[in-house]
Amino acid sequence: MITKICLEYFKGVKSGCVQLGRGTVVFGPPNSGKTTYFEAVALLVQSRGEQWLALEGPLLIVHEAEDLHHGGDLETPFTIELSVMLEGGEVVYGYRYAAGPNYVEQWVKKDGELLVRLVKKGDGGVMTHPTEARLCVAPFAVMNEDVLIACDPVEDERFRMAERALLELRIGLKDKFYLISGRRLAAWKYTYETHVDLMPQTSVGPEGQFTPHHLSRILTLPSYEAVREQLYEYLHVADVEDIRVGLIKSGRIALYVRRGGLWTNIYNAGNYTKAVLPALLQLLLANEGSTVFIDDADLAVPSDKSETLLSAMAEIAQRRRLQLAVSAKEPGFAKVAEKLGLVVESL
Repeated sequence: MITKICLEYFKGVKSGCVQLGRGTVVFGPPNSGKTTYFEAVALLVQSRGEQWLALEGPLLIVHEAEDLHHGGDLETPFTIELSVMLEGGEVVYGYRYAAGPNYVEQWVKKDGELLVRLVKKGDGGVMTHPTEARLCVAPFAVMNEDVLIACDPVEDERFRMAERALLELRIGLKDKFYLISGRRLAAWKYTYETHVDLMPQTSVGPEGQFTPHHLSRILTLPSYEAVREQLYEYLHVADVEDIRVGLIKSGRIALYVRRGGLWTNIYNAGNYTKAVLPALLQLLLANEGSTVFIDDADLAVPSDKSETLLSAMAEIAQRRRLQLAVSAKEPGFAKVAEKLGLVVESL
């Protein structure tokens, strides 16, 4: 479970932290940084185990490095720090980077104790804590114990503890984080372009673009029977009575929904249904025990549907042991969250 996100000079956030519980609504007006916190986590998680920050991945696509720097200033490092509760305790992982000078710094804490701090120096790096030691590789790798390759033996036990903590973090977050972005309405135009054999098994995509394809699997494959039963329990939340997926030509499918006894193509179903279906589906498909971030959860949601929607999301998350974090800009959505006993973080 991700318990805290701290940022400095990252995208639109100059400095700040958000605390997350088992169920959290990050609330604030437009341009307050809600999406930025979610995307910061996505950047680190899709980079975990890699030798560099993965700017283009399954969770997030960043076109230029300056898009990550506050004000586009490539000389000033940005910082992302995550606190993650794992079976072995809480691990805090920090990554600081500046594209201009190609500077990188990392640190790892376990249960409140700083274990290591690493800084790039020349073509390699140095460990400045718990002792000073030369590293044989520059510490660019993300959430990866490969950064702890010292040129000479390091006897300090905290060094070994840091190796184990990075391993725990890398394995603990594998297939355990999902992001549904606020751009999911615009992404419906991509639904015909997805190749089913390349589709992830438990993700509807950051923008919800795999929704019809997953629904086709759920409706037809015996292995999805349990998911299918749960889906029909919650279809009413998306203002839908029934769903069907049809093949309209080779490699192309269309999603149809029934409302008021009448069938219609999903494009005519209204923005509320198109915004809500991907979010509900992701909660039903996510691996148990995962973290699911839903950006702009109040997107196209009328005030009279806020409680029904958020209650359903929280119920699914509880049933499937998920951590749920959503962002919202409507004050009414935050009031509903407080009524339901969710953590509300205001920006």
